[in-house]
Amino acid sequence: MSADFSVAPEIAQLAAPLVPSPAVRPVAATAGRRAAELARLAARPTEWWDLVRFDPLAPARVAVPASGGAWLLITPPGMVTHCECGWATLLAGEATEDGRPLRPGRVRLHAAGGHPVRGSEHGYAVSLHLTALR
Repeated sequence: MSADFSVAPEIAQLAAPLVPSPAVRPVAATAGRRAAELARLAARPTEWWDLVRFDPLAPARVAVPASGGAWLLITPPGMVTHCECGWATLLAGEATEDGRPLRPGRVRLHAAGGHPVRGSEHGYAVSLHLTALR
């Protein structure tokens, strides 16, 4: 004996046997997708702001858990540090990379190889970086 669902077709859909969905193929990690990933992470300070530590003696690099290779770089006033990221964005303060200012809300893509990050003389800089594609 089968049930009659004619008066409630939406229940009939729920009662139907599940059809397996086609296999989901992984999406390739492109430069644009990685930049968007960094921008989304920058827009969610609840995931990283409590990790920021201000050390007056040296720049600090702090991994952001469960972020796919992102880290915070906290640069004391006037200090320079070497960075080997693929993407970067400024979160707070002022900083330059290779003499060009980092801008909040803008993601900068880097070519292979490292580059210097310099904090402003006026205060700490907090930037968010993402590892390069392999």
